[in-house]
Amino acid sequence: MLSFENVTAGYGDTAIVRDVSLVVPPGEIVGLVGPNGAGKSTLLRAITGSADVHRGSLTLNGTSLANMNARDRARSVGVVPQSVEATFSFSAREFVLMGRHVRMTRFGTASAHDHDVVQEMLELTDTAYLADDPVDTLSGGDLQRLALAQALAQEPDVLLLDEATSHLDLNHRLQVLNLVRRLADEGKAVLAVFHDLDLAARYTDRLAVVHEGGIFSAGGPSDVLTPEMLRSVFGVRAVVGADPVTGSLSVTPVLREQDVPPESQGSVFIAAGGGAGSHLMGLLALEGFSVSAGVLNHGDMDREVAASLMVTRVDLTAYDTPPEEIRTQVLDMARKADARVVFAVPYGPANLANLEAAAAAEGPLVLVGTWSEELDFTHGEATKLWRSLQADSIQVTDARRALAAVRGLVHSEP
Repeated sequence: MLSFENVTAGYGDTAIVRDVSLVVPPGEIVGLVGPNGAGKSTLLRAITGSADVHRGSLTLNGTSLANMNARDRARSVGVVPQSVEATFSFSAREFVLMGRHVRMTRFGTASAHDHDVVQEMLELTDTAYLADDPVDTLSGGDLQRLALAQALAQEPDVLLLDEATSHLDLNHRLQVLNLVRRLADEGKAVLAVFHDLDLAARYTDRLAVVHEGGIFSAGGPSDVLTPEMLRSVFGVRAVVGADPVTGSLSVTPVLREQDVPPESQGSVFIAAGGGAGSHLMGLLALEGFSVSAGVLNHGDMDREVAASLMVTRVDLTAYDTPPEEIRTQVLDMARKADARVVFAVPYGPANLANLEAAAAAEGPLVLVGTWSEELDFTHGEATKLWRSLQADSIQVTDARRALAAVRGLVHSEP
């Protein structure tokens, strides 16, 4: 077990990370995520001895790493760095064999067992076909996989990955991460830096968010990867949902906080659903409009985007009919808006209140899309409301044209 207990570490007299407590047990992949320069790599370097531990305790299986010499650390900890340099023309096999040096006597030569381990690691990382190639002629991706083979040749208890898939193509990225997942399942402790949050969510058991030199939050991916954390730490408004194939969390960035104008450009009420209004919500937020969206159902993509963008709304379970107090709340949203945008989407008892509010309010109105009675699940009430809106509206076909219409309507001279 690798354990950080109130560790402060850095370089020379400069502390980069402070009071970090974190445990990486056998059988788990613990991921480190966070902005560039937050201190993720420094935590890995504190383990290898490349960064100084100023305070706190950093132990491996109860033994302080400070009391281990470099050779003992290398037997226990294998490292795959962010980038690998090949300055000499060793063959790939010789490059991986370097990982066995910590298992040999100081002046010993490689044994048959050492060569067997090297061959096993070349095959495990799908690099055996490169065995005789000079490493200084290989691509960054091939070098990255050979660095993993070299680290595994050390037969370490702990594996450190510092953004180890950054140079890999999609095929080999999956191959490496699937292999690391398997090694963890077989008992290795893995501490890995990730920049790709989707991959972090998919492959790790736990995540720790490194921010401003400390641990901002830690826990399972679903506990850590929240819209609130992404906004606070990364300065990004994002939708966090489930990948339909893997079932793991998926993070979709929508916009950067710094791109949102500090002054409001006006307010817009949107009646949409089923993801139809998501694009316009993002466009309006980027231009500084405040947005309200009436009633939205849990699981609706418009609701997820609205949550990430802090859009005013009422969340309901799908197919629930909103009570009178909520209908009044939605009507108040529409009446306070400087403009209304209504999408041609299916309307039923759950979201008819949005269409009713848009019809009852006054002010500039934009209709998006073409109405069809097939969208009406209210026995004709939605069709009647849509037709009543057509006379005094601007009708457009998509979100960008809707944005242009809203911009002109709200900012036009009286």
